[in-house]
Amino acid sequence: MRSTKNNFGERRVVVTGMGTINPIGNNVQEFWENLTAGKSGVRTAQHTDLSEFNVRIGGEVDFPDNIGDFFPKKLLKRVDRFIVFGHVAAVQAYKDAGLEPSLVEKNPFRFGAVIGTGDAGNGLHFEMCKRIQKQGMESVSPYYAVGVIPNMPPAFFAKEFHFQGPNFSVNSACATSNHAIISAMVLIKAGAADVMICGGTEGVLNEAGYSGFSIIYALSRRNDSPETASRPFDKDRDGFVLSEGAGVLCLEELEFAKKRGANIYAELKGFGLSCDAYDLVAPDPEGKGAAAAMALALQNAQLNKGDIELINAHGTSTILGDVAESRAIRQVFGERTDQIYVHSTKSMIGHLIGAASGTEAIASILAIQKGIVHPSINLFEMDPEIDLNIPSKAPVEFPVNNVLSNSFGFGGQNASLIISRFTG
Repeated sequence: MRSTKNNFGERRVVVTGMGTINPIGNNVQEFWENLTAGKSGVRTAQHTDLSEFNVRIGGEVDFPDNIGDFFPKKLLKRVDRFIVFGHVAAVQAYKDAGLEPSLVEKNPFRFGAVIGTGDAGNGLHFEMCKRIQKQGMESVSPYYAVGVIPNMPPAFFAKEFHFQGPNFSVNSACATSNHAIISAMVLIKAGAADVMICGGTEGVLNEAGYSGFSIIYALSRRNDSPETASRPFDKDRDGFVLSEGAGVLCLEELEFAKKRGANIYAELKGFGLSCDAYDLVAPDPEGKGAAAAMALALQNAQLNKGDIELINAHGTSTILGDVAESRAIRQVFGERTDQIYVHSTKSMIGHLIGAASGTEAIASILAIQKGIVHPSINLFEMDPEIDLNIPSKAPVEFPVNNVLSNSFGFGGQNASLIISRFTG
């Protein structure tokens, strides 16, 4: 059922499946219900002993009771959590897309996966290092190597579902998921695949993860009020909330999807990529790189700035990042900025690092599908340096046709994705 179109510009890419597991939802429906309800998934950490840390909160995920339907229970404690999360979300996306083994078997080399991660298996690395120090080299689990390697989520999925097409992982810190989605999109447009499972996964809530981000004062220390700790664009924000989970999409070439009668959620219209080349952690203070990525996305999608109704901001709740992004948005959209809704999904789920923009892509698609803009919670008083149209009290019913989803990572890596209503 390979598409006959081979020209890069002619091959359109659509979304036919979605899957997620994150602090406010073990599936897409639960995620959306809690997003529109303005529910925070941040709590005092329960899975990691942080009693001696200055940060004791996070966006944790509790495995659902039916976890065995998505991942072998015997492997749950043998591999790092990022692999489990990635596979759960990927299986959800596969099933949501209505894919069947018989379809894949016709030409498995046309089916691929790109699932990225920011920190991969740092938790299992940490545990194995402690074990080696106490018990010696021979105490290491035989699952250690495959339990931490970054490409294991797409590899494990491919093994389980016999996807033999392009398969790899990407890593660009907090921009990882958008880079993965864009990579999959480009592969389909280039004719290298017809179906791609793509997105990001992260399992960084552990002693090593907390230590690394806390020592550079990147994390919120509102231990007494976890639910209000993630407050993008608020004048009293004090850093992001570390979270875990995964967000994965199923992408298909349009003609392939039509021929099999797939349900189409949205179309990926364009993308923009850039690098600040400024600092390893801090963004360019004027948001030049971020602005370039957004402008390139508009150009790539052949849209005007007046076509964008909603921006799903990177919006991490950091002092420097939120101001830089606000400046970048206004650089690109000018006076039109006042008419564009801007919100941050991270206000409720915290920052999933490599999985952040995967979950935010799902939120963006659902905004188009439902005609609802979810609120950006915990905005008690706007930072006077930020001038954006942010719904903060309740969801807004509004017809959304084009969403710009931003993700910016350490190292100055910027990736903006435009997701649009599918019009046939």
